[in-house]
Amino acid sequence: MKFKLTTPILSLILSLFIALQSYAQNEPYGIYLTWVDDPTSTMVVDWHSDDSNSASLEIRRKGTSNWASMESDVLPYPFSDRRIHRVSLQMLRSDTAYEIKFPGSNQVYYFRTMPENIDEKPIKIAIGGDAMHKKEWLEKTNTVVASYDPDFIIIGGDMAYENGLAENIDRIYDFFDSYKNTLVTEDNRILPCLVAIGNHEVVGGSIHKHDGYEQTDEFRRNISPYFYALFPFPGQPGYNTLDFGGYLSLIILDTDHSNPILGEQTSWLEETLQSKKDFLHTIPVYHVPAFPSVREFDGKTQTLVRENWIPIFEKFDVRIAFENHDHAYKRTFPIRDGKKDQSGIVYVGDGSWGVGPREIHDVSTTWYLKEAASINAFSLLTIEGKQFSLISVDSDGNIIDSYPESPLVDKNN
Repeated sequence: MKFKLTTPILSLILSLFIALQSYAQNEPYGIYLTWVDDPTSTMVVDWHSDDSNSASLEIRRKGTSNWASMESDVLPYPFSDRRIHRVSLQMLRSDTAYEIKFPGSNQVYYFRTMPENIDEKPIKIAIGGDAMHKKEWLEKTNTVVASYDPDFIIIGGDMAYENGLAENIDRIYDFFDSYKNTLVTEDNRILPCLVAIGNHEVVGGSIHKHDGYEQTDEFRRNISPYFYALFPFPGQPGYNTLDFGGYLSLIILDTDHSNPILGEQTSWLEETLQSKKDFLHTIPVYHVPAFPSVREFDGKTQTLVRENWIPIFEKFDVRIAFENHDHAYKRTFPIRDGKKDQSGIVYVGDGSWGVGPREIHDVSTTWYLKEAASINAFSLLTIEGKQFSLISVDSDGNIIDSYPESPLVDKNN
């Protein structure tokens, strides 16, 4: 039997097609939540779309019925016809869930502000780096991270491996698509994210690849266009601090990628740690490791970090620091004054979120390495009061390490 399409049916199909096409175009290509001010009372919400006009984000406190609308700022997206829509939410209640809806979507997500103190309620932070050699590797680790329901995540550089180049725009698209699809918990909570700059955010990887380098906003933006446009924090000049109430200060640093280690940044670091000495926790995060699990100990940047930053960390009683770049997992012994010391700093990480792992140094003959493995992994840091602890988890969900070391942790599970 033949079925003849009448004009009304054709018109209906055409209308549905146009409506669906319009709906699809209005769905955000990417979403991203972060902070630039105190996370106990603020949130920055980004989404990416084709719309060059300001659009409305709907928001309400979870458990209430009425939606409020917040108009977005519209910002250019490097090397793309897409636009960045950004809403900066202020004066929120601490430790409170807020629901949001993006333009063109009926999906209800939510986020949660951070608590004012951590004496009664601990916080959990998923920390790693070197995120995306392949999209499927990134998403595999992201999925495990989301299953642990951390309060937020930190990626210490080399997010999309786009090298600041226009021809690598699809890698940026993939990174934010993966964020939208996998860094959301089962109950639709979007995990906020903080980042540090790495070599693969910068054309040539380093300031030393650019003749006539100038320590200006414009120069940094030119050599690292995606980083400074798409990630509100740390913003210019590429290193910054983020304070959570009075209990946690995250110190985000730049290891010679868009800023030199020597000079202004090191002076800023000392002044900043001096001003944060009353915080319960001050935690540096940066890309190139002082105590590498793969690269040479005496490499140029590694040595600059050890000689210039580590003494400042020790002076102001930093207890743990997160490093990346080597594409492996490591945890050092506590270190002070260039030797093992129980009063010293533990260095964790080495960046293996979603990259091909590299061969590590022999742990038994590398004086500073307590644990190391050629594996994809992240660390889950728990902070409660003055105390902290961590477990490290591979991309299959197995716990591979813990600190303080616990006999109750089965690393083969």
